Formats: sequence, structure tokens, C-alpha cells
Amino acid sequence: MSRLKVLLRGALISEIELNPDKEYIAGRKEGSDIRLQAEKGISREHFKLKWMDGHWVLQAISRFGEIFSLGQKIEETTLEHGQNFQVPPYEFQLLDVPDSDMASSDRGDANFSEVSKTVVGAAPQVPYIKLVNSVNQVTEMLRLEVGDLWVAGRDPSCQIVIPDQRVSRRQFEIHKVNGIFTILDLGSVNGTFLNGSSVSSTDPQPLRSGDAITVLDNTIYFELHDPNFKIKIGKIDIPSIPFEMSEVDDEVPRPMHMPTEIPEVVDGENQPQLDMDGGGPFTGVPPQNDQNQFYSFTKSPAATLKKGLANLSKPMLATLIIGILGLAAYFGGVFDEPTAPVPVTNEGDAYTKLSPRKQEEIKELYSLADQMLAQQKFDLALEKIRKIHEELPNGFKESRAMQVQAEQSLLTIIQQQEDEKRIREEEEQRKMFIEVAARCEKLISPSVDMDKLKECLIPIATIDPSNADYIRLTSTAEKLIMDRKLKEAEQQTYEEQVEQLQKLFAKAEKIQNEGYAFKAIKHYKIVKDAQLADPKNLKRKAKSRIEFIEKKIEEKTQKSMAQAETLFQEGKLKESVLSLREALVYDPTNQKIKDKIDSYTTELRRQMMVLYQESVIDESYGIVENSESRQGAKDKWKKIVEMDLDDGDYYKKAIIKLRKYGVM
Repeated sequence: MSRLKVLLRGALISEIELNPDKEYIAGRKEGSDIRLQAEKGISREHFKLKWMDGHWVLQAISRFGEIFSLGQKIEETTLEHGQNFQVPPYEFQLLDVPDSDMASSDRGDANFSEVSKTVVGAAPQVPYIKLVNSVNQVTEMLRLEVGDLWVAGRDPSCQIVIPDQRVSRRQFEIHKVNGIFTILDLGSVNGTFLNGSSVSSTDPQPLRSGDAITVLDNTIYFELHDPNFKIKIGKIDIPSIPFEMSEVDDEVPRPMHMPTEIPEVVDGENQPQLDMDGGGPFTGVPPQNDQNQFYSFTKSPAATLKKGLANLSKPMLATLIIGILGLAAYFGGVFDEPTAPVPVTNEGDAYTKLSPRKQEEIKELYSLADQMLAQQKFDLALEKIRKIHEELPNGFKESRAMQVQAEQSLLTIIQQQEDEKRIREEEEQRKMFIEVAARCEKLISPSVDMDKLKECLIPIATIDPSNADYIRLTSTAEKLIMDRKLKEAEQQTYEEQVEQLQKLFAKAEKIQNEGYAFKAIKHYKIVKDAQLADPKNLKRKAKSRIEFIEKKIEEKTQKSMAQAETLFQEGKLKESVLSLREALVYDPTNQKIKDKIDSYTTELRRQMMVLYQESVIDESYGIVENSESRQGAKDKWKKIVEMDLDDGDYYKKAIIKLRKYGVM
């Protein structure tokens, strides 16, 4: 079998027996198998423990929460005996315990849950809050049943309302984690005190039954009650014991403080108020059928109780006292911290049986113990008192009270020393955090490496991942890295745009060099209008090229049109049209050139038609060859081929005629 130890800020708060047949979920979510406080960095479902191949396997199930083991952040690991892992501020340790040890340590019901087994042999307990006033009168009793977190303060929304305007709206909170109750101050103005010691606002302190919580002059008792108290009382048969009046002292030793029962409430019956005169921790249990968790009490005279006792005979009274003492001894385990019963013996009888020398020695020890207490030398006082109790187990005079005083004072001193030690450790930790943060600060630059920074910050992250310097440095580094990646992406985009524009310009140049002026202009315009980076001023060059080519085209067009006009006047219609067609190649959208070409082509076609018709008439009269007086059809066809355009209709017809007569 295995056991999981749970520590919160170094303090053991629970031990959980692990069942291999069960899978455990740990987190702050209500209903988790291992319930954690809602600390910063704790997820609703943080990690999982399950038994696999003979070992307990730890798996992280939170995307944001972190788990550390052996100084490293982990996602999954197989746990070995004694291995520790941390979920700050929690620390866990897995222990393999032999089955024999587990069996010998178990007390009580074998069906206890894993959480129940951490409090071996404890009776089921219900938490209560008892408010008392300045004269120790109980003013209110509150049963804490719903949930596992209760806030106290003057705000009406608090689960525990303190009716004092000087108290903070949210003064302190009580938290139940794995069966353990803790108290934490919520940064109140006047502070919260537990048994006279200040309650921390950062480190939860354990609560025990009977602890006194003080806020200004408001006293609140925290108590754990056994809900089966009445059932157990009913199962006890107390035999009557006869007493002779002469054998009963008038002054019976005062028994230990016994629990006071809240009377059963019967519908329609008015019950008297419960007298709590004398104060002290309330240990009663409210009625099981009462759904109201709040109880209000007012001081009432104890006449009824006194009158009832007065009606008892002395033997009956003695029997009642002995029965109460027996009940106290029987049910001592029900309460967390019962007051030790005062033995019903006669101290004077034991003392008088000592020799005179021993009596003097006892008196001397008692006197020295009293002096040591006055000088606050509590360890020396306890040494003297223990020597007295070796001779007189029931004590001498006030030695028992002196012993309690000395022990409590020593405990207070030890607590103060522990508090001072904790403060020193916290101060050393704070200085260490400052030194680590200063060292890691040097890594912050535009070229920061997040892995190196986190490695530098491990001493802080392992202890307190919510530390302000840790968050500040990692956030700064993340921003720098994001800015750097953004600049790198922008630079890459810029370089790609530059390269793309260069390719467009090179293509336009190639088309220009091939002589396609108009096409070159089109591509140069693409360069000029492109929304691309232009560190080499290619757009300006493209604009200049466009202007240059357009100027050249204009010059060539004017020259071609003038030349065509001259040829037309000379009757060289074919050459005129060809000249205009050449100009149209450079300026294909020039309508003026197109109109000229159409005009000259129409005239050329008219002339060729006349000449072709004459040749056909000559052919019909057999005048194919030339004669002395007349030109034959062949010469006319040759003239058409020479004068007409290659794509002209009569050019093609003339070729056909010449081929017919074997000329071509």
C-alpha cells in the first residue's frame, strides 16, 4: 500500500492512503479526490494519480498549471518511494508502507474513505462557531454544514456575521481541506488572533476544537461536535452507588468541564433559554431535526438547575457526580482537547504520609517552582514540579495549575520562536528572490532567450510562481520575443516584395528590348502601380521608361504617316499601306493610322479591280500574251502581283491566273 503526504507551505496538513483500484484527481474543483485550496496557479483539475504496472503514475491534466519534481517541470512521471513533487504552494511525498504497518495503524471502520483514514480512530465531527460577548455570554451558535469555505465579517453576505461596525467587512475565513480546518486573515484592519497569537494573511493556520478566535473584544470559539453524542449517552447504563453521608466530604472536587446538551425542541413547546454562564468552549449538538443553523442565546438565571440539585439527597448527588466523571472518562476521545479530570483523592493524605524531610523538600521544590515561574524560567519550573509529582502524583497545592501554566508558556515561547524563524526564512527568501530577479534582469534584451530566462528564474518559480518579479520578467520577455518575431515577419515580407518588384521590372525591360513598345508600356505601368516595397526606385524608372517609349512611338508614328502620305502621292499605294502598318505595330490603338490604312487600302483595291477586269477581258479574247500594239493579260496579272498587297483579293486571283498559264 502507498500513502501520500500533503504539505502546505511546509506544514503537514494531511496523509492519504492510496487505493490502487482508484484513480485520484487533485485540484480546487469541488468534488476532487484531493481537494486543494484556490491558490494562484492551482487549476480546477490540476493533476491525476493512477496505478499502472505496479507503480503510481503522476500526470498533469491542466494546460496552465505546473508540476515540479527534482527541480524540473514535468508533465508525466512514475513516482518512486519517498519521491517529492510540488504544485506551489503545495508539496507532496509518496511513501510505500508495508501492508502489516497499514493494518496495525488502522483503527475504526474499515470502510473509511481515503480522507477519513488520515484521522485514525476519530469520531465523525461537525464544525460549530460560538460567539460570546464581553461577559462570556453566548450570543449566537452557528453550525457550519454547507460547503468547505466560510467567511467571517460584518458584511451581511458573510457566512459568519460579526455584529460590530469596527470589524472588517471580510475579516477572516475558515477553510476545510481534506478534513483539516484552517483559518486565514483576509487582510483585515484590526487583525485576527487565534488563542492570543496573530493570524497570518498568507499562511493558513490549523484550527482545533476549542480554539478561541479574537477580533477586537469579540470572542468566537471554534468547536467540533460529535453528532452521535446522544446515542452514545443513551447506550450507557450507570449503576447507582450507595453512599453514607458521613463518608462524603462537603466539598467535592470539581469535575472537568462537561458538555452541555442543547435540549430537544418539540413543536409547539416553549423551551427555556440555555444558560452558558461561565463561558468556555461550547460542546453541545443542535437538534438533528432543526434545519436552522443559527442559535441565539441570552443570559438566564441558573435557578432552575440549582433548584433541581437542591431537591437531591446527598447520596444521590454524589452518585450523579461520580456518574458524570465516568462519562467524561468514557467519552474523552470524542473531544479534541478534553481537560484532564481532577482525581478525586485527598492530597493532604498523601502529603501527611511523607517523612518530615520529604515534606520540607516538597515545600522547597514548590517554592522554587513558584520563583522560577515568576522569573519566566519555565523549563526549570517544570523540572521542580515534575519532582513534586514523582512523590505526589496528584499534586501539591497549586502544582497542577502551575504545571499547566509553565507548559503553556513554553508552548507560547516555542511558537514565538517558530514565528521568528518563519519570518527570518521569509526575509531570506525575499532577499533571494531579489538577487535572482536582479541577475535574470540582465538577460532582458531584444534578443532575449525565454528558455535561458526561465532556467535563471527556476529558484523563484519553484517556490512562488505568482511572484511579481517572476511575472514581470517573463511578461517582458514574452513581449520582446513577440515584437522580434513581428519585425522578422515584416522584414521577410519586405524582402519578398522587393524581389517581386525587381522581377516585374526585368520582364518589362525584356519586352522593350524585343521591340514591343506598346506591350512594354503595359508592363512598366504594372511596375509603377504595384503596392510593393521599392528601395531601388524602380517605380520612378518605370515611369521614365513609359514616357520615353511613348515619345518614341509618337515620333515614329508621325514619321511613318508623313512617309505614307508621300508614297501615296507618288502612287505607291502598296508601300504607303505597309508604312502605316509598321507604325501601327508601335501604336496599335492609334485610330488615325487605322483610318489612313483603310482609306489607302480601299483605293489600292479599286485600282487592282480595274486592272484585273481588263486582264480577264483580254483573256476572253485570247490576248494572253503581249502584242506590238497591246499589253497581254499575263503582263497585267504580273503588274497586279507587283502592286497589290500580299493579303489583297486581286493579288491572290492574279497568282492563280499566272499559275494557270505556267508562269509561276
